[in-house]
Amino acid sequence: MRLLLLTLLLSSLSMNAWGQPARHELRPEIIVTSPRLHGFGAQVLLEQHLDAGTLFPDERIQGLGVVFPPFLHVRTLVEARQVKQGSVVEHRYIPTVSSTVPLGAGFEMRNRTRVEIRDVGGAWSRRWQDRTAVGRDLVVAGVPVFTYAQFDLSWDSRYSTVNRIEKTGGSRIPLTPGSSVDLFFTRQDDSRRAIPVLYATGAILRIAL
Repeated sequence: MRLLLLTLLLSSLSMNAWGQPARHELRPEIIVTSPRLHGFGAQVLLEQHLDAGTLFPDERIQGLGVVFPPFLHVRTLVEARQVKQGSVVEHRYIPTVSSTVPLGAGFEMRNRTRVEIRDVGGAWSRRWQDRTAVGRDLVVAGVPVFTYAQFDLSWDSRYSTVNRIEKTGGSRIPLTPGSSVDLFFTRQDDSRRAIPVLYATGAILRIAL
């Protein structure tokens, strides 16, 4: 709880200090993965984007996925998601490839590449996203907390350009042998949005059954 309050405080100070037009969001998210059967698993995702000032729901995401058996450092996931923004309903079909590579001295690099095939009211488009995070475990009160810096790039076929860049700092805190929570703070720059800068802070609860 102290880490979450500190994250919220830092995000507030950063918003005021940088002094540029921006939207502010809170993002609670839960990801549940079923027990594996021959290396395969099912995944359920629920995510809510809330306006930080009014707590009005800006966006709601719900999805189902299939996790494939890992191969060396590579993991594969295929998802179907429904996204609601006001009265607009979007469907996304998302193959994802993730990898983890040790860097030495306790550091590791985690990469996630995915393609979102999107249906927004019958209009189809594609979005390619690449995420790279570098971090290491820090022992806090006897608990190994994975602390990381993360960089995201997003290319959208509707604009034929890299239109979105995200910079994130976060920590993954283990709760039980099968669960953890991420606390994060993100700055998102989107050249195609009326208000180009978005600051988001939130928590991701991950549960592997």
